[in-house]
Amino acid sequence: MPRIKKEDEFYTMLKEFAALIVEAAEEYHDIVCEFPESKSRIPHMKVYESTCDERVKAIMEKLYVSFITPIDREDISDLALAMDDVCDAMYGVAVRMDLFNLSDQRLEANQISELTVRAVREMQEMIDHLPNYKKDRVVMEKALAVGSIEDEGDTVYQTALRRLFSDEEKAGGKYAVTWLRIFDRMELCLDACDHVSGIVRDIIMKDA
Repeated sequence: MPRIKKEDEFYTMLKEFAALIVEAAEEYHDIVCEFPESKSRIPHMKVYESTCDERVKAIMEKLYVSFITPIDREDISDLALAMDDVCDAMYGVAVRMDLFNLSDQRLEANQISELTVRAVREMQEMIDHLPNYKKDRVVMEKALAVGSIEDEGDTVYQTALRRLFSDEEKAGGKYAVTWLRIFDRMELCLDACDHVSGIVRDIIMKDA
């Protein structure tokens, strides 16, 4: 019976990290869509943010003592830090919604947070297939899919600003500026996802 090769621990750690970020993204989406009633759930995002920091620390500590890694050490480090940035960005949005004392909903905020969940799920699939990136086309397909979702987010973001400032006279300048800052932070979440996929695309291209 052929022996099944054990997966490298770095890949396992990255997969677990990606699964955690999916959980965080789903919580983030619920907070955005149900705000301000969901305000009491913002501390949950802090727990996710802190746990992600711990995952990065564990990966870095293992890198420090490992002589052999499945991909370049710098790529593993960059990937872990970029994945952490995704959770940091989502937490930043949730905190600002509370700090700015938002009391209403904007359609585009819900749309962008939903796109973030989609991007993070694609990112998870990309990471799940990463151990076989030299042969598995799914890795590049998912990396490109994240980029496409980020492009969708740009369109929604532009629509959000256009509609926000067309309503400015009715809503008031302070309202418009507050939501502008929220939308800017929400866009950063999608940019962070695309950064992760960009690192993976570079890993693939180096071995092409």
